[in-house]
This record gives sequence, C-alpha cells and structure tokens, in this order.
Amino acid sequence: MGELEKAGAYSEALLKSMLDGIGVLDLEGKVIDVNEPLLQLMGLKREEILGLPLLQLLDSVAEPAGVEKASASIGQLMAGAPAGFIEMVITHKDDTRVTISIGPSVVRDDQGKPVMLLAVMRDITERKRMEQEIQDKNEQLNLQNEELQASEEELRAANEELQATEEELRASNEEITAANEELKETQDRLIRSERLAAIGQLAGGVGHELRNPLGAIKNAVYYIKGKLSKSDMAEKEPRVLEFLDIMDDEIDSSNRIINDLLGFSRIGKPAVAPTLVRRIIADAMARVPIPENVELNEDFGPDSTEIAVDSEQIQQVLVNVINNAVQAMPEGGRLTVSTREKNGFLELDVIDTGSGIAEEDKGKVFEPLFTTKAKGIGLGLAVSKSIIDRHGGQIEAESVAGQGTTFTIRLPLETPVQEESIEKQ
Repeated sequence: MGELEKAGAYSEALLKSMLDGIGVLDLEGKVIDVNEPLLQLMGLKREEILGLPLLQLLDSVAEPAGVEKASASIGQLMAGAPAGFIEMVITHKDDTRVTISIGPSVVRDDQGKPVMLLAVMRDITERKRMEQEIQDKNEQLNLQNEELQASEEELRAANEELQATEEELRASNEEITAANEELKETQDRLIRSERLAAIGQLAGGVGHELRNPLGAIKNAVYYIKGKLSKSDMAEKEPRVLEFLDIMDDEIDSSNRIINDLLGFSRIGKPAVAPTLVRRIIADAMARVPIPENVELNEDFGPDSTEIAVDSEQIQQVLVNVINNAVQAMPEGGRLTVSTREKNGFLELDVIDTGSGIAEEDKGKVFEPLFTTKAKGIGLGLAVSKSIIDRHGGQIEAESVAGQGTTFTIRLPLETPVQEESIEKQ
C-alpha cells in the first residue's frame, strides 16, 4: 500500500471517529474528504465541497478577514512553523451566522514529509455568545462596583469612628484585665501565705505528736511480721502478711509527709563541712528502695571530689528527687544518677524515663503545696529548692511529657563566704 493509500485509510478512520468537523486537504489545499459534522456545520452537501480549494470554500461563506487569516495560517504550516486556531464568522446556507474555530495541521509520513492537510472546525457560536454575555455582565458589575465604592467610602468613615470607640473600649478592657490578674495573683499569694503560715504553726507540734505513735506502730508491725512469718497462720492466711506490708508502706508515706512538714518549717542555714560526693549519693540511695523493674545507671566523676555542704540536707534533697523519679516510673524504666564538674560547680543529674511533667505544670514544680500525686502535700521539692538556694546553688527540672524528666542540681565547689560552717540550728 502506497503512502497516499495509507493516508487515505488513516483519514477515513479519523473522519468517522471525530465529533468536530474535519476537512482533509491535499497539499495544494483542495478538499479531498470531509465528515458529516463539517457538512452540517456549513450547511453544504459533500459534492458541493469536494475538489474545491479550502480558501475558495471559505471565501464563499466567510468574511475576507477570516479568509486572510486562514491563508496565512496554512502558509505557516507549509513552511514548517506552528499555526494556532483561527476564529471566523461564516454564513450558513439558511442565512444564519455561525462562529467557527478552525485548527489547521499537517499530516507527515515517517520521514517527516508532508502527506496531507487537516482542518478541524468547531462551532463556537454558543461559547462566543456566553463570553459576550459574561463581558456584558462584567461591565454591569463594574458599574455596580463603582456605586458600591461610593457607599463604601461613607461606610469607611463610619467604621473609622467605630474603630476609635473600640480602641478606647479595648484599652479600658486591658486595664481592667490587668487589674483583675494582679488582684488574682495577690489573692493567690495571700492564700498561699496563710496556708504556709498555718502549716508552720502546726508542723512542729503535730509532726512530733504523729511521729512518735507512727514509730510505735511501725515497730509493732515489724514485731508482728516477725512472729507470723514462720507461723501456721502465715500459711493459712497469706494475705495477713500482705496487709502488714501495706501498713508498713503507708507508715513510711506518712513519715515522709511529716518530714516534709518539719523540714519546710525548720530549714536552717547549712552546717557545711567537706564531704565526699560519692558518700552523700550512696547514703541517699540507701534510703530509697529501687524497684526491680527500674534499671539503675550510675556515672560519677572523680571519686575524690569533695564539696563543702551540709551532707544531711543534701541527702534530703537527693532522697526527694530520687523518690519522685521512681514514682514517675510505676511500670518500670531507667534511673540515671551522674555527676560532673563544670564552671566551678558540681553538677548532679537525676534522670528518669517516666511520665514527665505536663507543660502547664513545669513552672510550678518547686512551688510550696503544688503536687500532682495522689499522696503528699507538695512540699518535697519546695524544701529541696530552699536547701539548694541556701547552699548557693541551683536546682532545675527539664521534662518532656511522656518521655521523662531530668533534675539538675548545681553546688559550688568552693564554699560561698556567707555560708561558712556554722552549728546546725
């Protein structure tokens, strides 16, 4: 099959599948085939079109300007340059005017040699009508916008007056809000001061009055456990020993609360003396039971490091912080205690992998009477901060909720002048 026959077969299939009007032209621009949509578009019969040059056909139905555009476009195509769509108005056989879009193109063989021309025609009358309608509506809207702009100018002047009034009201509201916040802070401070004063008055007497019977109860529990541990009752009623263990734990919890009360009301100036850091940490760790599901890691600096501190008070701080770390890991985790020397301070970190501190609570952990625990009165960390402050050091907490907490204690390696060794009060 020759190239012309192949082109003919291709054009026939193309003509039947297209919804747009298609005209197939030879290289001289004569119409050699058309499809039905093109005949309907122009209102002509096949025999009235075949064999005619496209430009002659257009000249009979279109305005001269449109024919010139079509001629120039075909010339560009034959010269190898791209050509866009051409819009023109044609007169249908029934004298109706139709706006059409013509897209000319060149069909080439495998070697790039031109074989035929195609002209795709589409009725865009409705589209042009809608475009004109949109343009008319836009012009109408522009007129309305101009009228609105005039009204907006009037509204703008009124709004400026309202804004000035709102600014005055906002300034007044801010002053009232600031005054309310200051009043609330003052009330909170007053309530806290009253509560702390009441605690201070009751702590000494009540603390000693409770500590003695609690000590007696603890000794009694110890004695009973010793008697029952090897008895028949322990085998028959194992829960008796469990309840005794619970009593023992609750007594320890009560003692810690009493110690916090007494410690908060009677924190004296530290009686400092050179003490090995490792000894302080070891003594504190011995006072805190570490659960089996908590992994303990220790990373200490030089064993010979000594600092001038009140060892009992610093132990109290460590016990509070380590207890908090253990209680934050009820499901188990990792507890790390480490020390280092930095910028004239001994830095001691207590790190846990527990529940962490909520963002809204981070600024309150060292405040007296603040606690998130079911047990306790919120004095442990407040006492700890007071002790560290009296040693000329700092204590701070960094935490990410759900990931753990790091408490860092900084103590000066050289004793501050105002904290020289004194007798304990």
